[in-house]
This record gives sequence, C-alpha cells and structure tokens, in this order.
Amino acid sequence: MNGLKDFKVPQYMDIAHPDKGFFGYLLRCKCLPPEEVFINFIFLDDGTECCKRLSSVKKRREEIRKEWNSRIDRYHDIFVGQLYYVNEELFNDFIDFMTDGPDDAIRKFLENFTAEMRASVIDNPMGLEPLYAVTHVCQLTEDDRIHWPHIHVLWGIKKK
Repeated sequence: MNGLKDFKVPQYMDIAHPDKGFFGYLLRCKCLPPEEVFINFIFLDDGTECCKRLSSVKKRREEIRKEWNSRIDRYHDIFVGQLYYVNEELFNDFIDFMTDGPDDAIRKFLENFTAEMRASVIDNPMGLEPLYAVTHVCQLTEDDRIHWPHIHVLWGIKKK
C-alpha cells in the first residue's frame, strides 16, 4: 500500500455533530457480532497522529467514544466527514495488509496517507483540519456482506 493514490476520490458526509453517534460509528460501537474490529486502526486522535489498533472489546471502544465526546467543547460546531474507499484492484491487498501486515509498515502507510491527505487540500477557507481518522476494513452490512474497505476522516475546527 502506498498512500492516497490507493483510494478513490473521497466522498463527503454531512455531520451535524459528532456526539450524535458519529464517534460511535468511527469506533464501531454498534457493530454486528461477527464483525472483526481488531484489524482497524485509529490513526488521528484529536488531530494528533498515532497508530493504535482498535480494541476488539466493545466496552473499551465505548470508553474511547466517551473520552472523544468529552472533547466536543474543544471544537467549533462545524464538522465534515470524509470516506476514502480503497481502489477496486486493491480490495484484497488492503484487507490482507491491514490484517497481516507488520505494525511498522501499517504505521508508515498511515503516516504517508495522512501527509498526502493534508497536502491534497486545495481550498479550505474555513480552516478545517483532520481531527480523527479510523480504518474500516471488515465492516459488515446488516445482511452480513462486507462494506467496501475505507478510511473515515472527521474534519473540524479547533477553538483557539
């Protein structure tokens, strides 16, 4: 995996306020029982780069959601969600890489992705910045089909 070029043009989601379930979605707090969340990573946390495996324990993910929700006062009430879907020809490679790749290689990929994502912003008059980002690799639909693997990014504005 190389970075931003491994993904389709990002899609956008309107986000009214992330504590109305969006953080729970990012952290897979309401996922289906057979869903494998342990291969997902948090790689932006309050705008700070990191590389943490998403806990497979639902209670721990809910604790993180509570912590993230407690930070809401740090931001202006303007949020944009982006979904970066992996290119079709890399579908299986991305899943294999995120599932079995060495943590150092995954960390390097996520660092490259983040740097390229930040650099790709052309017009940003409001000053949005990426605040939270999570990979979603094996997310299931209600009828047990797999969603297309993607990276989810929440952009917002920190208060001064």
